[in-house]
Amino acid sequence: MPIVQISRIQHRRGLKQDLPQLAAGELGWVVDEQRLYIGNGTVADGAPAVGNTEIMTAGTGTFTAALSVVYEGYKGASTPIVTGASGDITRTLQERLDDYVSVKSFGAKGDDSSADVGAIQRAIDELYRDTDKDDTRARRILFFPAGTYRINTSLTIPPFAHLVGEGPDKTIIRNSGNNAVAVTEDDEGNTFGSIGSSSATTPNQIQVEGITFKNTVAYGGVSIDNATNVYFNNCKFHGTYATTTNSDTSTSKGVTVRATTALPCKNVTFNQCQFTGFCRLVDFSYDVLHAKFTNCDFAIGYYGALIGAEMDGSTSGLVNGPRDVQFVNSSWSDISQQAILVAPATGANAGTGPRNILSSHNFYASTVGNNHEGVGSILEVPVIQYDNDECGSTHDFFERSDLRRDDGSSELNIAPEVQGIARYSNRIKQVTLEDNKSAATSTTLEFAGGSSNLGKSIVLHYKIERASTVRVGTFTISMSTNGITHNDDFQESNGDAGVTLTAVIGREDSTSSDKSVIVKYATTSTGSDATMDVESTTIV
Repeated sequence: MPIVQISRIQHRRGLKQDLPQLAAGELGWVVDEQRLYIGNGTVADGAPAVGNTEIMTAGTGTFTAALSVVYEGYKGASTPIVTGASGDITRTLQERLDDYVSVKSFGAKGDDSSADVGAIQRAIDELYRDTDKDDTRARRILFFPAGTYRINTSLTIPPFAHLVGEGPDKTIIRNSGNNAVAVTEDDEGNTFGSIGSSSATTPNQIQVEGITFKNTVAYGGVSIDNATNVYFNNCKFHGTYATTTNSDTSTSKGVTVRATTALPCKNVTFNQCQFTGFCRLVDFSYDVLHAKFTNCDFAIGYYGALIGAEMDGSTSGLVNGPRDVQFVNSSWSDISQQAILVAPATGANAGTGPRNILSSHNFYASTVGNNHEGVGSILEVPVIQYDNDECGSTHDFFERSDLRRDDGSSELNIAPEVQGIARYSNRIKQVTLEDNKSAATSTTLEFAGGSSNLGKSIVLHYKIERASTVRVGTFTISMSTNGITHNDDFQESNGDAGVTLTAVIGREDSTSSDKSVIVKYATTSTGSDATMDVESTTIV
């Protein structure tokens, strides 16, 4: 019979305490701790150091450490940061990873080639809607890594949602359906018209950061419906409108709010957000209380912010209109019509309609309110138009005021910066009043008059310094169909400043309906020019 020889390879094995220096490439198995080592070899062989290197197994300490996390803080500090009542706490890797949830864990691709709507909605629902609504542990951040997430219907955002991307134009949710990119919902999945049914929790405490909401058709960006305490930070709302479009499509709205009389929207904030490519960059007609846009950029639209245009005074949610809507420290450019238009409350009772719509410290470029045709266009419209009361503009900068043509053309349109029922004030401006001007001489203080100049008053609070003489006064201009009147009320110290102020009707367009008001001066001969610091307030 044949002889069968059985061979086997044996490696060093034994207790950990008995592990010797292994030869280069030699294996050693530690029986008591179930750990495996291999010899490094000598330095002469090229090893960085003489010794044994542990090979990771289920029993190795490094493997266990890889599945747990201990917060160590800054290791270079003399007193390291510690957590927990008795120092650093060891947590499993699973626990640590669950602190922050990615949509990619639910199947979203973000590659601009997949339909991600199902995966994203599943992630949102599982984190914020399908969980125990009273268990705050479920309300963690849903992270969208950089990429383009393609959808074809509106995402619904429930209460307590906190969505975070990596920044505008980095994390993009792109919708190709005939609907908004996202709308709010209650915790039972009810959307506008049914929100709050059966005692459902209405949309509230919603935060969205670092995401672009892009629509590839003429529909909306985000609709905030029956929601309270909504905060968007560093987001972008991007549509299809271009300056060549130059017409209004009511479905193309960057951001809108909708409400019912029983459930108005409240406390909506946009900070460092961009609005571009919608016919109506912002459209607020429904009852909303306390909305604020801070440090935002509005560019490329037919209207900037259209306020109250659809309210009728009777339909639920369209009774009172928006109240306390503020635009602060923001920029506006490439807008065909008004940057802010507060429309009348059609059919509303007295005392209703948009109220306290405020613009403060904003920059309005010369490309606003001129039908996309440039400064001096006969088709200029007011930059801001308030057709309801209790509104105002404070320390806004209107670029087209400084860039209007100065050639005396009869076709120059003097559309006012602010028109309607409002008060607006400008920053202090300094002008030079030259010595020995016996005839009335124009200053650089010019104010757009508006149609027929009806019911407009301008108040100039000023200080004139000439040599050692100081004058402080108030120069008031009143406008009517009969022209203008003015009054100068002042006090002087250390003599007579020798300055006389007047106001006249200036340039007008070919229809003589839009005019300007120019402040003029005359001076005595003293050998000294005068400087005048002016802060103007206009009631329109």
